[in-house]
Amino acid sequence: MNARSRPPRTRRATWLRRVGLLVLSLACARIIIDLVGSIDWDAVWGGIRHLEAWQFGVLIALVVVRQVLNALPLVFFIDGLSVFRATASDQGSALMSMIAPPTSDTVFRIVVMKSWGIDVDKAAAGSTCNVLVFYVARWTAPLLGVLLLATARFDPVYGLTAAGSLLVAVAILVGAWLVTRSQPLARRLGRWAGGVAARVRSSVDAEGWATSAAAFQGHIADRFRRGLALSMPTLALKLLVDGTILLLAIRFVGISQSQLSWVEVVAAFLIAFPLTLFPLQGIGVLDATIVAELTAVGGVEIEAALVAALVTYRVVTLGTPALLGAVFIAAWRHTQRRASTGAAHS
Repeated sequence: MNARSRPPRTRRATWLRRVGLLVLSLACARIIIDLVGSIDWDAVWGGIRHLEAWQFGVLIALVVVRQVLNALPLVFFIDGLSVFRATASDQGSALMSMIAPPTSDTVFRIVVMKSWGIDVDKAAAGSTCNVLVFYVARWTAPLLGVLLLATARFDPVYGLTAAGSLLVAVAILVGAWLVTRSQPLARRLGRWAGGVAARVRSSVDAEGWATSAAAFQGHIADRFRRGLALSMPTLALKLLVDGTILLLAIRFVGISQSQLSWVEVVAAFLIAFPLTLFPLQGIGVLDATIVAELTAVGGVEIEAALVAALVTYRVVTLGTPALLGAVFIAAWRHTQRRASTGAAHS
């Protein structure tokens, strides 16, 4: 069922969950910030105004690099998809994820790929693999952070966080690997999931879900291992670029290496990265957690500057993909209209 055919009650429930999670993350952010100390908001805005145009330019350029790396797994999993088209469609999908209910971004990406002549089933399977490898990377990020921080010191809390996150990553990876290795297992899992869904909505066809799961397995069985091997280093590099964007934002607001080392900044970002599972990439709770982690290292006197850096980070990492996505959607729709008009006149 696509986003357009989703019943109003389901759409309303989806939006309520999304808003509820966002409110929860902001409430958690407020609690975390209150535990750290009182923020001098005049100093925060002063730190943001301190940034120059060229500094924003550098940050935006790095965000573009990050977005290309984020889209590359689509190329690894979908035959016939270029890096440019993967990146462009991914920006449109990113914008859809910000303004529409969950799954709308995936549906949009598949529709776009269909317009480019890519088989719908292959596009859907590749998009699903893209999500899976991103989830594995998300939950592996704390381990990368602990390994990086180990060059300077060891933090037992960070270590426990990384261990727990790694278990989640391994579970996702093992589940995906088992499904890709066995079509009967994929069919059984699809039938089981369809049966669970049928208890909520009687119109769900469990056998149809089983057939879809088996078709999914057939499309990705040959490509998953190779795609995974290429995607994980790519996404690890993407995480490091993302951490570098935050690091530069921190340097640009005036926090020096002597006040806060680059190792501490990037490690804190990677360890907190699983919090991006909240709406809008964990806005609020991720930011507050990073501020709390880094304030504990650098002192309360840098808290306002850290908040200014996180605000800057959010502006460029959310604003740039949204702007690129809007440009892509407008261009793609214009191309589709021209193609429809040409077909009507021929």
